Amino acid sequence: MSQSISQSTSNAIFSCILCSKKTFKSKRGFNIYNTRIHELQDRDITTNTRVFCTIYTRKSFKNKQGLIRHERYTHGTYNIPRANLISLPEEAINEFKETIVYLIQRQLSNHSSLVGSRCITIPCLESQFIGVFGNYIARYAPTQQTYECVFTGEYAYETLQSIFGDSNWGIHHYTGNQKTAVILFIPTQTEDVYNNTENSDFDTLPQDQNTAKFEMKVKCEQRGIKELSIMNTQADF
Repeated sequence: MSQSISQSTSNAIFSCILCSKKTFKSKRGFNIYNTRIHELQDRDITTNTRVFCTIYTRKSFKNKQGLIRHERYTHGTYNIPRANLISLPEEAINEFKETIVYLIQRQLSNHSSLVGSRCITIPCLESQFIGVFGNYIARYAPTQQTYECVFTGEYAYETLQSIFGDSNWGIHHYTGNQKTAVILFIPTQTEDVYNNTENSDFDTLPQDQNTAKFEMKVKCEQRGIKELSIMNTQADF
């Protein structure tokens, strides 16, 4: 559409092949019309196919991948959830917390070969996630609709204890007075480690892993399931 072809007759009348009833006495008039009508229309079409940043609405990109990169590098600390989320009753939020704690504790094996990082996946509503972790969101990516929380450091366990309302959220009790626990922080000083674990019944990590970074990441992302190219089902995890 961006290129209109003029047709000249013996009487020097120019006509637009895109607008068959539109004629011009001079080529200048035809060029002005082509610029104002068809090129502007093309520009509008191009604008309509661009994707815009919802955080800084004046910024647009040719495709979704460009917008995702922009959000990652420019708005990497943006953590405001999207508006108009439905608030769930407190009972529903507490029930979801109990489900999370149960699934975490199931991952805590007392076998030494299973020491290490673990991952659990839970289908949930976006409002459920916000109801539990809304005050601790480290990053929200509007385009990908993902939330991320990171708990690390000396008080990470206590923070999650406050969130879940359960001091034993990261502990699994076994027979024989054995316990396996989630470890989110280990003091760097060997003496402190020894003092903290000398009389403990917990299965702990080897001493050579004291310098490792321990953290708990909680991520909520939307996933879709297409069925027969007709139904598109989405849920948050």
